[in-house]
Amino acid sequence: MSTGIKKQIIIVGLIVAVLAVAGLGLLYYYQKQGLIKVFPTVQEKTQAQALIIDRSKFKAPTGTSAEDFEKRIAELETYKGKILKDSKDLTSWLYFAAIKSFLNDHQGAADAWEIAYQIQPADFRISQNLGNVYQYFLKDYIKSESNYLKVLALRPDFTLAYEGLMDLYRYNMKENSVKYEPLVLQAIAEDKANAAEYYGNLVEFFAETDQVKAKTYLAEVRKLKPANAESLLTDYPALK
Repeated sequence: MSTGIKKQIIIVGLIVAVLAVAGLGLLYYYQKQGLIKVFPTVQEKTQAQALIIDRSKFKAPTGTSAEDFEKRIAELETYKGKILKDSKDLTSWLYFAAIKSFLNDHQGAADAWEIAYQIQPADFRISQNLGNVYQYFLKDYIKSESNYLKVLALRPDFTLAYEGLMDLYRYNMKENSVKYEPLVLQAIAEDKANAAEYYGNLVEFFAETDQVKAKTYLAEVRKLKPANAESLLTDYPALK
């Protein structure tokens, strides 16, 4: 092949490449303008990933029969079908996430709950579920804290969110243990029906490190539920 022909081939190849890139650029531009639909969006890719049903990630809970295990997987397929018809079907996303959680695919459940949150961020139950799954199963304590705080922003009296954060600060995020006492005092102010139990938690928290505080909070328990105070003294006789 002569040098001239080689140069012509290279030039033609470059022209084709430039036209291809320009064509892709135009397609992206037109899609962004809403005129055409060619490439999947980030949201669509995220949803497609969340809808994957991978049996290798499932583990039947203790006591679940093989029949019930298969039934739950079939339910996943049903809700997936509903979501494919309407990607904003919140109820189907919630059921899809709950079933994945039941089948011990906790990352899959978190992915589905995250999408449900994008659809309805005002539903505090979604953030509560995310707080729990990130703390107790996925060990992502930053995301867990963030989601519990979202719950309390919506429902300042929600007991389960306080309990989740208390576990987080006391056992799993000990670098934030300084937040434990202010959190429980907030819980006492906002969730008054459970004040005696919260005071009891403070007694347990300080029993080994600050007996003055522990005794102060024990006195509050005694005012509200004397039987609880006696039980705490049985566990922590040094507070007598």
